[in-house]
Amino acid sequence: MKRAIRFFFSGLLFSVLVSCLGEAKEKLTKAKEGVSNATTLVKEAKKVEEKIEKLKNATALTNEQLKAWLPESLGDFDRTGFKVGQAGAYQVNSVEGTYKNKASNQKFNVSIIDGAGPTGSMLAAGYGMFGNMEMEVEDEYKHQKTITVNGIKAQQTYKKKANNTELMFAYQERFLVTVKATDLTVDETWGMIQKLNLNNLADLVE
Repeated sequence: MKRAIRFFFSGLLFSVLVSCLGEAKEKLTKAKEGVSNATTLVKEAKKVEEKIEKLKNATALTNEQLKAWLPESLGDFDRTGFKVGQAGAYQVNSVEGTYKNKASNQKFNVSIIDGAGPTGSMLAAGYGMFGNMEMEVEDEYKHQKTITVNGIKAQQTYKKKANNTELMFAYQERFLVTVKATDLTVDETWGMIQKLNLNNLADLVE
C-alpha cells in the first residue's frame, strides 16, 4: 500500500513538472480527494472488522423466539402471513411478516435477520456500511436517500407514482431490517416502524 502511494505521488510530481500550472492544480486537488477517500475507507474497514468480531460469537435468537415476537397486528393492519427460517440456507435465523389494512390497499412487509453468528455478523457489517453511505438521488419516479429517523439511520426509497416506500437498516447494529410498504407514504411507513416496536426484539438478546 505504501509503495503504491509513493508511486502515485511520484507520478503526480512528474505531471506537475511537465504540465501547466492550471493542470497541476487540478491534479493536486484530485490527489488530495483520493487520499481523503482512502483514509475514510480504511476507517470504515476497521469499524466493520470490530462489528464482525463483536457479533460472530454472539448467540442468535431462535426462529421460535423471532416468531413469538412478531406482532399479530400493527394498528389497523392485521398480519396476513409470516415466514421463519427462510434465510436458513445462509446459516442465519430470520422472520418475515406481511400485514394488510382491510379497509384499503395498504400493505406492509417486514423482513428481519438476526446478525449474530459467523455468517450473520458479516451480513450485519455489510448492512451497516450500506446504511452509512450518505447519498441522495431523485428523478420523476423515485426519491432515494440516507435518512435518520428516531435514531435509526436507513436507506429510504420512495416511489412517487405508486406511493410505495422501502427501507433498509441495521437496528442496533445487529438486526437487519428490510421493509416494503405498499400505498404508504414515507411518514406512514416510519409510523409503522414505531408500531413494530423493535425495542422489544432487542430486549430478547441476552
